[in-house]
Amino acid sequence: MNSIRGILIDISGTLLIGNKPCEGAVVGLKKLREAGIPENRTSILDKLIDSGIDANKNEIITTLSACRNLIISRKLRPLLILEDDALDDFQGIPTEEPKDAVVVGLSPSNLRYDVLNKAFRILIDNPNAPLIALHKGKYFAESDGLSLGPGPFVSALEYACEGVKTIVVGKPEKSFFESALKDMDLLEKANQVIMIGDDITQDLGGGAKELGLIRYLVKTGKYRSGDETRDPTINGVFDNF
Repeated sequence: MNSIRGILIDISGTLLIGNKPCEGAVVGLKKLREAGIPENRTSILDKLIDSGIDANKNEIITTLSACRNLIISRKLRPLLILEDDALDDFQGIPTEEPKDAVVVGLSPSNLRYDVLNKAFRILIDNPNAPLIALHKGKYFAESDGLSLGPGPFVSALEYACEGVKTIVVGKPEKSFFESALKDMDLLEKANQVIMIGDDITQDLGGGAKELGLIRYLVKTGKYRSGDETRDPTINGVFDNF
């Protein structure tokens, strides 16, 4: 532990389920801060604080800012399939009469037929229009059980629009973890950074594994019995954070 320079922590399923902290989350984070490990925007912060978890804005890394930067760099006019609180991150982005991109995030209120059909028509009519997924998680944990994530809906659009160019900006993409490590000034010391999560694929696979992060799986959130056997190279399995 004396060689650890930083820690990346998944939020949903690891620290929070819905608006309630996972077992051990509040005490665990308090102990982590007391250990003296260096620490490294707005609705997520509010949710953490409301649940009793101590956090500040510059500690939170989201896919929304990465997505926004991508849209700006390509000068796109996207259809945003996101919850209302996530739209704050896209202020100033032209979204009236979307025509050349589709962004899909976790949005239970918008992932319905009419919206998906609108996305389908944009993609099918514009072969070069990218389908941008914040992530492709299959499911996530809520207080009453597991629920569908955005991944199945992204896959449905991929299936309907054969040849669509899908860009994933969040976990488990290597570029997302690289961005987080750069923000912490630890890209060259990835093997001294811990990644903690409840999803063996999204949190601990892909870029986290490729970059050599120390990977810890917690048995909360979307964890299913036997998940750890799917990747015997992870560094540790724990009951909770």
